Order: sequence, then C-alpha cells, then structure tokens
Amino acid sequence: MKKADIKLIVIVGVVCAGLLVLRYFGIDTGASVVVEVYGETYGTYSLKKDQTIQINDTNVLVIEDGEAYMAEASCPDGLCISQGHISASGTMIVCLPNRVVVQVVDDDTDAEDGLDAVTG
Repeated sequence: MKKADIKLIVIVGVVCAGLLVLRYFGIDTGASVVVEVYGETYGTYSLKKDQTIQINDTNVLVIEDGEAYMAEASCPDGLCISQGHISASGTMIVCLPNRVVVQVVDDDTDAEDGLDAVTG
C-alpha cells in the first residue's frame, strides 16, 4: 500500500465515525407523530404516551418508549412494517398501498408548516 492509500483509508474512517456520532448523539427526537391518510390528517399522537392506534381497517401503529412503528398492515408487500422504529424529527413511515403517512414532528412544528426536503 502506498502512503496515499493509507491517508485515504484514514480519511474515510474518520468521516464514517463522525457520521455515526452524529447519528446517535445529534438526533433531535420529536415530540409527537402526525398520521395522514389520503393526504388528510387522521390524528396527532404523543411519543411520550405508549399506545396502539388502529388506522382505519388497514394499519396498526404502535408507540412505545418514545418510538413509533407500524405493527400491522393490510398491504401486500408490508414495506411499512419493515421501515422500523422512528423517533427523530422529520422521519417517516409510508404505506403507499394504503396511503398512510406517519411523520415525527416537534412540539412547535406543525406537519403542514414544516420544511420540505424538496425545493424548486
């Protein structure tokens, strides 16, 4: 290995370590989740209270220990279930076949007024 290769490996390692630190220590956890069905607000639920939410006859959202996850879904692929637990502000679970979107928001942020990642 050349000196340049070693430097590159060290730089990539430092960048990866920095991203891991930001991921685990720099995440701003949200206060609640907003559930939308077909683009309409279905409800807003606190992440501080453990609860199970039946969303129409299609999905079951569970909130436990400050995190939310989709426990059940009637969609054929079940991708929303495999999206895992969410708690960081701005993260989402999306069930496209059932048109269900679950988004984590801050106390002072309304899902309608929040910043969008798409511009232009």
